[in-house]
Amino acid sequence: MVAEINEIDANLEMIFADLAQDFIEDCEDRLVEIDDCLTRLRTHQGIANNDVMEVKRHIHSLKGMGTTFRFPSISLISHALEDYFETLFEISDEGVFDVQLYVDRIRAITESRADLPHQDTLDMLRTLPLKARRRAVTRDNKEVSLLLHMPPGIQRKIIGKELFQFGFNVTIVENALDAIKEGILRRPDIIMSTMVTASLSGIELAGVFFAVDATRGSPFLLVTAEDIDQTMFADLPANVTVLRKGRDFAKDLMGFMKDHAFVGRRR
Repeated sequence: MVAEINEIDANLEMIFADLAQDFIEDCEDRLVEIDDCLTRLRTHQGIANNDVMEVKRHIHSLKGMGTTFRFPSISLISHALEDYFETLFEISDEGVFDVQLYVDRIRAITESRADLPHQDTLDMLRTLPLKARRRAVTRDNKEVSLLLHMPPGIQRKIIGKELFQFGFNVTIVENALDAIKEGILRRPDIIMSTMVTASLSGIELAGVFFAVDATRGSPFLLVTAEDIDQTMFADLPANVTVLRKGRDFAKDLMGFMKDHAFVGRRR
């Protein structure tokens, strides 16, 4: 029986290895197509919007497949590049250069045929440019990281861009499961979520993060379009601050950052 189990495990390992190899070959093909798009953007040939959309399509696919096929580093880099795109209203020559840096990091992994250790991936991501940001908000000589959980749309684009430009290292997710995964993985300094989501509500998500040791100490910003009813939020964890969308949102958000000493320290 033990021999049979070992044989099954060996066969499964061979299957996973074959799938990983298929993924790498697919990744290499996508990188060639991305390079072609970036070349056209760099030389101002072709239709810029089409090339940008094509790059985004390939990057989104790599983000979704990397972890499945044992290359989570490629998923993380692709996710970071999607966040970079999220902050841009148009791509400049400098932006094309920045995107190429991300793509070259992915290419280095595919050429090595080995995934990067998680900490090495995080260290490498810190070296990649986020040009939409002006100056980095820091605490204890480290960039302040913020996890933004919000569905796609104009509002998320505006808020994400403002946070990036102000100097926060922002990771953007659109569903609660990704928010939980990224929150535990990255341990952000701040977590920000909309009240209404497709799965867990913002209140439920705040409870999840408060229950997890890795994120219990991270201040949680809960954004709502409704009037703030103190009875509704009476049972929220102590680390949660409720902000109402509207005219005073930017001022209230900055007040929160000042209260938690996230502003005023810049490099």
